[in-house]
Amino acid sequence: MKKTLAELESQGVRWIKPSFWRNHYELRGDDGEVLATIHQPKWWRDLVEVEGVGNRWLFERKGLWNRRVEIRSAVTGEEPAVFRYNWSGTGRLEYPDGRVFYWKQGNFWGTKWVWTNAEGEPLVGFHTKNSFKLSADISLDPELETAKAPTLLLFLGWYLVVKHYEDTAAIAGA
Repeated sequence: MKKTLAELESQGVRWIKPSFWRNHYELRGDDGEVLATIHQPKWWRDLVEVEGVGNRWLFERKGLWNRRVEIRSAVTGEEPAVFRYNWSGTGRLEYPDGRVFYWKQGNFWGTKWVWTNAEGEPLVGFHTKNSFKLSADISLDPELETAKAPTLLLFLGWYLVVKHYEDTAAIAGA
C-alpha cells in the first residue's frame, strides 16, 4: 500500500477489529480495502507489529516510572522516535531532528484522542466506538504532509488507543 495521506483523507479511513477473539486491527478505507494492520503476536507481551504505508514497525511499552513506547523499524532495528507518556496516557512523540508531536485526550469520556503539533493544532484525530469490538473513525488534517508529520502518527495513535482501552478494562475488572 503506497497511498499518500491526502489520498487517505479523501478516502475516509477507520480502524476496526475484524475479530473479537484476535488482537488484530485493520485500517480500512471506505471501499473495504485493508491499508494497514496492527497485531500482537504474543498475548503476554506489549510488543505489536505494525505494517502499512510501505513500512513495518515494532511498538513496545517500557518502564514504570519513565514510561515510554519504543518504536523500532522491523527491518533495520533503527529507532526513528520515542513516545514518552504519563499515567493519564497523554504524552509526546520526540524525533531526533527536534520534531515533537503531542498526544491528548479529546474529551472527558476518552472516546476521542488527537495528535497535535507544537502549536496545539490537531493533525490526526481518533473517535472510538464500540468497546466490545473496538473501532475508530480517523480524521486527518489536509496539511499533514506539509507539516512533516509522519504516517507513524496514524499507527502509534491507534496503538495508544487500544492500550488505553485494555488498561481501563483491566482496572475495571480488578
